[in-house]
Amino acid sequence: MTILFFVLGLVGLIVGAELFLKAVDHFGLKWGVSPLIMGLTVVAFATGAPELAISVKAALSGSADLVLGNIIGSNIANILLILGITAVISPLNITRRVVKIDVPIVIAASAAVYFMALDGGLSALDGVILLGGLLAYSFFTFSQIKKSTGDGDVEEVFQYEKSIDELEKGFYFYFKNVGLLLVGLGLIVLGSNWMVDSAVTIALILGLSELVIGLTIVSIGTSLPEIATSLSAARKGKADIAVANVMGSNLYNMLLTLGLTLVIAPGVLAVSDDAIKLDLPFMVAVSITCIPIFIAGFNLTRMDGSLFLFYYTTYMTYLVLSALGSPSVAYIQSVMMFVVIPATIVYMAWRIYEYRKSVSLG
Repeated sequence: MTILFFVLGLVGLIVGAELFLKAVDHFGLKWGVSPLIMGLTVVAFATGAPELAISVKAALSGSADLVLGNIIGSNIANILLILGITAVISPLNITRRVVKIDVPIVIAASAAVYFMALDGGLSALDGVILLGGLLAYSFFTFSQIKKSTGDGDVEEVFQYEKSIDELEKGFYFYFKNVGLLLVGLGLIVLGSNWMVDSAVTIALILGLSELVIGLTIVSIGTSLPEIATSLSAARKGKADIAVANVMGSNLYNMLLTLGLTLVIAPGVLAVSDDAIKLDLPFMVAVSITCIPIFIAGFNLTRMDGSLFLFYYTTYMTYLVLSALGSPSVAYIQSVMMFVVIPATIVYMAWRIYEYRKSVSLG
């Protein structure tokens, strides 16, 4: 029964997010709001709604490790899993704006969360600071959009599936789409309740910590809306959407989801030693790794995607084996430290060298 409720909760989250996104899409088209603005704001928030619902519910239930596991795990999955799968299916071109602005902001936010957690707890004050960062980022984003609009250089990277003539008219339009919004949000809240309760029960049954459950099962489940959005964008040849979706989702996870959770949650949110020693540093490292790979030709190749997926699979394997007390953990650590990481550095250096050589020859 526990597994059934977990699956039903996951389905509720995914279906709820899809209904919410559809209604937002229709409202944007109806009101004449730029698809770019809708994508950078409401869409990024909607795909992150499952993480927000899970984290708030878990915090109010006193499951601090599940909160952090969900946010950290989702951010790692967004980059390694989502971009990895997307790049393997269809190589992605990366714009200079993403490399110069979005990735550094994600790195700064990740580092800020890590340093806030070093004392073993996250407080309401930390949440206020994160929410302040969200406001600053929002003002910056809108100023960039306004500037681009004034220059007539805005590229409509999001395309609405319908034309305005195909939308419902009058009262029925608002009745239908407000209904989609409410049903979508209701499913997200209900799904989060079932998923958190089931995840805690599964953790106790398997003898795994809530942190590990949050980093693996819950984080992958709540990242499914981002996976669907990114794959759809890649298939349509709109790589910017896939990358922007990932970066925007990561920012919302840290600034909005974690910030709001800390403000709402009673007391200080405890941070485990495992999260401080491994998971938070790994989240920061994954964000930093994007820069050299992205600038090595301003694209993400199938080989890059395969590398991302290898790292994600290894990380998931390490978490589970470590939780089960397997002696293989030490072997994985040695191989990663002395073989895989040096090989990755060499690979990135080679990619950058090849790109610079092609530029000089061109």
